[in-house]
Amino acid sequence: MHVHVAIFKWKTGTTTEQINDALVLVKQVRSRVPDIVDILCGENTSKWGQGFSHAVVVLGRTEEAIAAYRADEVHKEAARVIDAMELDGIGVDFIDFE
Repeated sequence: MHVHVAIFKWKTGTTTEQINDALVLVKQVRSRVPDIVDILCGENTSKWGQGFSHAVVVLGRTEEAIAAYRADEVHKEAARVIDAMELDGIGVDFIDFE
């Protein structure tokens, strides 16, 4: 399984509604890319988050599925929205060892 993880810190003044709207866009990509198994989005509940308040986890059957997720037009729109609100972010891709 190929996994993409993104975590976010938001600029001051970013509302919960703005964040949720952006994450809804991200989740819409699941139905648009055949080999995306799931897209999980949510608010951090860990006390060790260091100010990172939300995360996205994308599960893909192949590396190409993750690439197709990134190339999707709805994802590009979500990325534009997120970039405008984001103070900081981290992205990590890995292959789950089974």
